[in-house]
Amino acid sequence: MCYHIPIMRILILSDIHANLVALESVLNATVGRYDAIWCLGDVVGYGPSPNECVALMRERAALCVMGNHDWAVLGRPGIDVDDFNPHARQAVLWTREVLTAESRAYLEQLPHIPIRPEADKNLLLTHASPREPVLEYILTPSIAMENFAEFTEQICFIGHTHKPVIYRWRLHDEITADAGTESERQQIATVEMLQPQIGVPIKLNTSPQLRLMINPGSVGQPRDNDVRAAFGILDLEAKTWCYERVGYLIELTQNQMRAVNLPRRLIDRLSFGW
Repeated sequence: MCYHIPIMRILILSDIHANLVALESVLNATVGRYDAIWCLGDVVGYGPSPNECVALMRERAALCVMGNHDWAVLGRPGIDVDDFNPHARQAVLWTREVLTAESRAYLEQLPHIPIRPEADKNLLLTHASPREPVLEYILTPSIAMENFAEFTEQICFIGHTHKPVIYRWRLHDEITADAGTESERQQIATVEMLQPQIGVPIKLNTSPQLRLMINPGSVGQPRDNDVRAAFGILDLEAKTWCYERVGYLIELTQNQMRAVNLPRRLIDRLSFGW
């Protein structure tokens, strides 16, 4: 007899960017704490170990979506590598040269549109945004507001910005009245930008009137002035999200980058988290 084992705890990763040392540090720090891995894209780009990171995601990730660097490395129409800054472009071109056929095949089959996991149909996963799944940066509440109109699920997980954040959309009842007139009730939507605390589980009390977009930050190239690898654990049974960080041997990744002549700026930025 076969039994279905439910997926309750999900390790959510994003923007690994071929940083194997950071990825392995996250996986080592979370042993026994999750039932599945979901990846929000950009497995490759910037870092020195694209094939190794792809191999780990191919083996371990139950779900993974296409990121803009994954797309650029494949040379697909829609992303012109000449539009990248010179350092990112050099890393993309180098990655194209070293990418194995097996790694390329894995990246080729990644979905470039938002996906709804079987584990919970009220969730949506995408790399950049629901509106522009591969390219758009959600960096402000106003951009988030526009994107909440693009999906109906209660929670959407996004990456791309390399910055951990939660955007909370609320639908409020507001009573308005002018002098001498009867009051009227209308609904208005607002979006708050929240900074989660490291290691503190957040209860996900969502509803049609309260929805979220959650960014776990970047495993391989944080940009929030914290050099540690970022990730999060979603608990579907407890309905919680816990954002976390783990340190890794940055110097080891940097030495690997120097060995293959990746740009100095990409090497140096790992020491500062920008």
